[in-house]
Amino acid sequence: MIIQLNHPGKQKPYKLGNGYRLIGNKLIREWNNDNKHYRKFIKSYGYYIDGLDDSNTRSSDLLFWGEWEGNSIFYPLLNNNQIIFPNGIHIPFHSTIIRGIQNTDPYIFGDDFKYCICKQRGCLLNLGRDDLIIFGTTMPTLNKFYIDTVYVVKDSVPSKYIQSTSGSTYSQVYKEETLDQLHEYLKAPARPSNNRVYHSKTWWDDSEYFSFVPCKDVSYNGGFERFYIDLNHTVIKFSLITQGVSYIKHSLSPKQFWIEIVKEAISQGFKLGIRFEEPKTLNQYQTLP
Repeated sequence: MIIQLNHPGKQKPYKLGNGYRLIGNKLIREWNNDNKHYRKFIKSYGYYIDGLDDSNTRSSDLLFWGEWEGNSIFYPLLNNNQIIFPNGIHIPFHSTIIRGIQNTDPYIFGDDFKYCICKQRGCLLNLGRDDLIIFGTTMPTLNKFYIDTVYVVKDSVPSKYIQSTSGSTYSQVYKEETLDQLHEYLKAPARPSNNRVYHSKTWWDDSEYFSFVPCKDVSYNGGFERFYIDLNHTVIKFSLITQGVSYIKHSLSPKQFWIEIVKEAISQGFKLGIRFEEPKTLNQYQTLP
């Protein structure tokens, strides 16, 4: 299957006291406590390749658009546009000192990408190996579908198993940032849950079909537009819906569709981010780097 999964694409407007807090000489974007998700322009250490012919991974600080609903150090940028241009750079860190209600999903940090909550119902509860999920945001007025995560499914774990094992195979950061939001993991379900934690296929699993995040190196400190597919693209066809899930029917196989997306990402100057360092845990804000 090829799945187009729309999620909110706006960034949180920068205003002190409105989710942003000054601590010492650091600006903190606090854990999102709003009733909706946001994108962030993130700086994180990670591994990448330059294209499908690249047989060697490289590592450096990378910049990309993605989701991290936990805390982050925030560096404002001037002359921003709220929709497509970053109002600042976020450096994620983990802390439960001030905790919000929103989870980070998909979670692209650590050894692989993980997906377990967002809009999981129907067919999304029964995805199989090599199914393709494109996470992004449709902007009809701009005639663009912005993509932040290209996700190839490797395997999955049922939430009941996670509950029975207390999530022992996952990092404490992932449990507190995301898994704690699963009703069955909390052992106080508001409704029956059949959610699954999907694990991504990585470049190390299959260098010809893998999950990635479009990213650039830190020379782009001023920010850049997100990777997008024109809604009138001659080959890559996405739905015009702005919310929810679309199952893309296409003459191309999921892997062929993926290859076309990779070609477009490279043509727009993006690298393929294949692994990102998990944000560090800070027990006190006073220890901020």
